[in-house]
Amino acid sequence: MKIDYLWHSEFIVTIQNSKWEDIKIMSDAWLSNYSFWDMMERNPKIKLNHSKFEEVDAIFISHAHVDHFDPYTFIELYKNLKNKPTLLIPNTISYLTPLLDKYLPEQKYIILKSKNEIDIRWIKVYPLVYDNTYITNEDDVMTIWIYNDKEIVYTEVDTLPSDTVEAQNVLFSLFTKRKFETVLYLSTRNELEWNLWMLDQPTLKEREEFVNNYIETREGEIAWQYEKFDYQDYDFKDITRVKNFVRIYIGQGIVYPRVINSEIGQIKVLPLNELVKLEKKIAKEYWRNDFLMDFFEAWKVYETQKWEIKYLWDSEYISEIDFDNRKPDRSLEIFREFKWLPLNNEKRDFQKQEEIILDLLNNRFLGYYLWNTENNLKNVLLKDWDYIVKINYWFWWKYETKYYRFWFDSFRFTELKENKEDKYNEDYFANDIEDFYEWKQELYSNFLHKLEKGKAYRLWNVMWVNFLNNDLIYKKMDLHFKRANEGKTVDEYVLKFYE
Repeated sequence: MKIDYLWHSEFIVTIQNSKWEDIKIMSDAWLSNYSFWDMMERNPKIKLNHSKFEEVDAIFISHAHVDHFDPYTFIELYKNLKNKPTLLIPNTISYLTPLLDKYLPEQKYIILKSKNEIDIRWIKVYPLVYDNTYITNEDDVMTIWIYNDKEIVYTEVDTLPSDTVEAQNVLFSLFTKRKFETVLYLSTRNELEWNLWMLDQPTLKEREEFVNNYIETREGEIAWQYEKFDYQDYDFKDITRVKNFVRIYIGQGIVYPRVINSEIGQIKVLPLNELVKLEKKIAKEYWRNDFLMDFFEAWKVYETQKWEIKYLWDSEYISEIDFDNRKPDRSLEIFREFKWLPLNNEKRDFQKQEEIILDLLNNRFLGYYLWNTENNLKNVLLKDWDYIVKINYWFWWKYETKYYRFWFDSFRFTELKENKEDKYNEDYFANDIEDFYEWKQELYSNFLHKLEKGKAYRLWNVMWVNFLNNDLIYKKMDLHFKRANEGKTVDEYVLKFYE
């Protein structure tokens, strides 16, 4: 089995079927240089070798985040490939298939159902969506196993397997389904959010304290993955004890665009090689250093040879690469700066905006947070008897404020006419909320926003809950499929926000 690691969560596995034919299955397809999801840059930036992609049999798309499901990549491959790989689409995002029919006519795709195994030219593909008791913006993530009689590879993509007996035993049962010579687990590590929070620390001293606290937190999380098996009530089967088990870590290469500052990408909380070193150290403390653990480097091809991983050569799927791989340096005096303004600072129709905001508050926000056990609004309401959202509208030449309060007597949000104490739970610019509703912004656009410390940004977060907002996600994908189909680039869309 060979793995072309294309960076981020994207890789191509080459695995032989029973007829000794090489079958190539790609996992996820974000091969653009920018993510319009969070207005960030891919590192490294690349150009594709389209002729090599002619060999790929299928492309698995795990979920609807644009660093996995990218219209610009789909349009580029579709227009440049004569032999187009079949798309494997989870049923959790099958509502997006009309866009494939519209913008990629004649493109073949297969809808995957969780726990329903399929064959791709005599190679097994087993998909799984984990059952979670809590609600996240990654509830639609599908993970997959790809295997033949001798080898198996699993990618968890963006989601950690549930820490439940059922989920852990599913992992174990599939890894032991046959006497595999190689059991390869590709484990994703994403430090982006922590990297950004590190940039928010006001001094280098506080930045270092933040990093130390983060590493201490990670050490505890890693240790628990081994320690939990010492407890009787954890009736899990330890996958690291499966014969020929190999865990390989892959990173997520998203950074602020280098046009802001060419050095900003060097400020990293915990680079992948340091994280793996930490994982190995803790595994050894628990006498669990008897399995292979390592990480993949960008654009390299690796081969599995029973219990070993061997580097072969650089990937031929890429014709050009622009990689900023300078040594991390947390001592650089670079900090995030924000303006107290909406991302698009312009006059809008405030009556239309108010209709959108009240609809979001009463028909999406309220129902979601009353029942979400992780961030429960009911308890806040019972304690304080109100919940107030502050909205800044542009009126003629300046911003003016309106407040919307939840009232028990109507069980709805309506305008609070007077708020002398300026009391509120969260606040926004109406332009930002409208842009989110029209999918010109999204959850991680707040990488460009100054969010007030101590406020709970529930309304902003609720608009990216997959099963509640599939219509908004559809709008977003339609907008960018249309742009890509017209020959417009994601680069110009993202970089305009940094001008």
